[in-house]
Amino acid sequence: MGTAAEIQTQWARLVIDSFVQAGVGDAIISPGSRSTPFAIAALEHEELQCTSALDERSGAHYALGQARVTLRPSLLLCTSGSAPANYFPAIIEASEAGVPLIVLSADRPPELHRCGANQTTDQIGLYGPKVRFFANLGEPRDDTLSLRAARRTVAQAVSEALGVKPGPVHINAQARKPLEPMPAKGELQVRVDAILAEPLTQLYRARPLDPKLVEDIPALVVDSVAEALDSSARPVILCGPGDLRSAMFVDALDELAERSGAVVLAETSSQFRCWAESRALGAFDAIWRTQSGRSMCLPDFVLQLGATPVSNGWEQLCMTNRIRRIVVHPWEWADPSSNAEAIVQADIGSFLTALCKATYSSARRDPEFVSGFEWAESAVWDEASAILDQAGDALTQAGAARTLLDALPNPSALVLGNSLPIRDVDAWAPPSNKMLAVFSQRGVSGIDGVVSGAAGVASSVAKATTLLIGDVSFLHDTNGLQLASRLTGPVVIVVVNNGGGRIFEQLPIAEDGKAQWLPYFTTPHDADLASAAAIYGCEFDTASTVTGFRQALDMAYARQGCTVIEAVVPAQSALRQSRALLSRVERALQREAS
Repeated sequence: MGTAAEIQTQWARLVIDSFVQAGVGDAIISPGSRSTPFAIAALEHEELQCTSALDERSGAHYALGQARVTLRPSLLLCTSGSAPANYFPAIIEASEAGVPLIVLSADRPPELHRCGANQTTDQIGLYGPKVRFFANLGEPRDDTLSLRAARRTVAQAVSEALGVKPGPVHINAQARKPLEPMPAKGELQVRVDAILAEPLTQLYRARPLDPKLVEDIPALVVDSVAEALDSSARPVILCGPGDLRSAMFVDALDELAERSGAVVLAETSSQFRCWAESRALGAFDAIWRTQSGRSMCLPDFVLQLGATPVSNGWEQLCMTNRIRRIVVHPWEWADPSSNAEAIVQADIGSFLTALCKATYSSARRDPEFVSGFEWAESAVWDEASAILDQAGDALTQAGAARTLLDALPNPSALVLGNSLPIRDVDAWAPPSNKMLAVFSQRGVSGIDGVVSGAAGVASSVAKATTLLIGDVSFLHDTNGLQLASRLTGPVVIVVVNNGGGRIFEQLPIAEDGKAQWLPYFTTPHDADLASAAAIYGCEFDTASTVTGFRQALDMAYARQGCTVIEAVVPAQSALRQSRALLSRVERALQREAS
């Protein structure tokens, strides 16, 4: 029988070691006293890579970035009180995006609850239905059943985080002073060592969760989708945002398109648009945002892969036309227009592999549809290039996106911020054969934690990582630079500074609302981004010309560590160039139709 301090130390060691045995390799630790037993156990574990994050909100998004690369959950460890509440934005993103994440929150013992004790609040069920699993470990105990139960709880938590619908889990652990580690003696040490030597319980599901495994898709499902695709004259395979595992099946999508005669349309965040074997078209948003394009390039069947596309053009097409459509997603009912014919919940890569084996008759396809879409694709990129040429060497919102995509190392990782950046890349940068692993925060499409998430991505890849982000998003997460500044890199953060959130100038509020309302949406600022970068010692450069921007990128990729590049563009260049592109595309398609 050990002392209370000895039991607590061994309890924490057992919990942390069990996480490692369950496959957790990274821990992000935020400062605090109540979490001391678990923090020390994590720091002392040789197989756990620990990162210090002074801001829990930033640390949680960093963990999300890691998980988006590794497809495994990282462990978030914090003290009691408001600390775990700061994880909540990332918890919501992880829940909606299906990203595995583990929170281990330290808590006060029972006698300090509901009595006005400092830094104490009810942490039971803190995240509500946003987590896949919750457990309160209670107080440390040293009997064999309790020790095994704690270990089993860890196994359950990791298993649920990696479930059919991956996501966040939460374990709450109470700790009582003294919190500093106290080595155990004799029988307690032996008992804990013996339990840790036992194999950790494994969970086997009929549906394999390892991304390296190919899921078995029922033949009835494959046949029905293949029949729908083959019976159409103008089929389209539309690829929305997807996780990194989709990149493993670019060749399967290429084969399916070749054999079926379907046109492949892919957003940058799908993993199917920028890859060596990709044959995807990428200008469909601009095409479908024009009346002529919706008429000329109207499919009669759409196989939608992944999350709901970002494309506004697709939204317009889908809402105004009844198109036969089947959606494939590992877990989500990705149909906001509520008119899909069927939802197939299956691993996308496995489903593509299975569809490739079906028989298709290309004679049923409308050759004019394919050639018309390819012509329209070419026309969009010609018009986009013409608009960029008109700007000359002056850097614009569109020019920043095109220049960056041209400069990206091959291969490398690309992280896209929400609002305009993800849309700018789709609109102004054509598909390429660069091997880019693309990451985006599209679970709830927030602007919070984007810098931190990119740092998490960079910590888990062995190549250059680039973040394209807007100025408001950047300012929202300057603490992310604390994590980014520690990386060996190169990590390049491109901040498009247009003086606020300019996406709102493209929304109805800009035209229909009062002029004095708009600043409360665009949030203009005079922030000195160089000073923000200097806080954490990041390299900084600024550019307002295409030439200067390209030079800044080249220098950033040539150095180690984190570089912040401010791309200064005119405030309304996004609005003007977007309108110009749609106008020019409409005229070009009208000429072709006539």
